[in-house]
Amino acid sequence: MEDIFVVKRCNKIIIHGRRAGETSHLPPDAALWYRIVDTRTRGFIGDGFDLEEDARRECRQLNARSQVKVRQG
Repeated sequence: MEDIFVVKRCNKIIIHGRRAGETSHLPPDAALWYRIVDTRTRGFIGDGFDLEEDARRECRQLNARSQVKVRQG
């Protein structure tokens, strides 16, 4: 059976603010984060993860739970 939930690598841009009176601020930083995608709806699950392994662990748990429900129903 195919996995319902998969990990997607996404780009994240971190914008640095500045305080009143400052004339310049740091440029944005490019970073990565990982989100869980429901392949049936193409929607995202949860808030996202900074570490890929954390996202993969959560996917394994979600997929295991969804397979148990399918077999019972």
